[in-house]
Amino acid sequence: MTKIGWQIYKISRAVKLLKTKVQREIYRFYPSFLLDEETRRLKAQLPKPEFTLLISPWYHDFTVLGFHTRQRRGMYRPAQECKQQPLFDLIDRAISLCRKKENPASGIELFCADGFYSNYAVRRGAAMVHGTDRDAYDLSKARLITRILGNQGKITFEQCDVFDIQDTYDFAICAGGLYHISNPGELLKLLRGKIRTACVIQTIYSLSNTSEDYFESRSSRGLGGFRFSYSYLLNMVGDAGWRILEARTNEMKCHEHLEDRGSAYLLCVPDQTRNHNDAGIEREAKL
Repeated sequence: MTKIGWQIYKISRAVKLLKTKVQREIYRFYPSFLLDEETRRLKAQLPKPEFTLLISPWYHDFTVLGFHTRQRRGMYRPAQECKQQPLFDLIDRAISLCRKKENPASGIELFCADGFYSNYAVRRGAAMVHGTDRDAYDLSKARLITRILGNQGKITFEQCDVFDIQDTYDFAICAGGLYHISNPGELLKLLRGKIRTACVIQTIYSLSNTSEDYFESRSSRGLGGFRFSYSYLLNMVGDAGWRILEARTNEMKCHEHLEDRGSAYLLCVPDQTRNHNDAGIEREAKL
């Protein structure tokens, strides 16, 4: 990473954090007449800090789960529209696989942000879900919405690094995180020893470079995260000891660059029979 690239990244990150802090302060004074009826009801019940948290913009809109949340502007709504149904379908199938093995369907959601998919999983029959993320603010929102939806008895949240998980679970949800870490293959190997039945994966991949060995850090260009090809992703999953039962892809057109547009959805199970260099997809679809 060049010195200039690092400086550009630090400046852009500082600007983003400052903008977020300003927005949070503004929403402390949000007028009641602009709120829907359910939110006005909660205004009388929640402490002011929690109510400010509630009406500030969210990563996800929870309307489909029973409560409307104001969503952040920009790519957040179209990104959710792109990812939501494929992930819902694969989470349903993961829970079904747990039931077939007569497991209680205990799960973990990595990179959980505001806990959207954790809440969906318990709604669909998961016995419990443990959500992890490094962002304390998003976790505060996750705990709040989980309480509003009445799922606090089945969902817990923890601020920690994904490599620090200790317990074992029946299934995992790993959505939107692999392209943020420098060693995604190591995380998939770690999960192979922690997950008994199924792992649901969603990740961005590059549409501009399809080489089997393409993996790039974008920090030298002043950008965050990492990019890899779809072929690299499939090989990485197989090398980590997973067999892919179902793979789907679609294009996130809300992103400007082709390297940010590919979105993959995988349902994986522990590989007991194949060589780990063969992903062994049983069902693949382009949405």
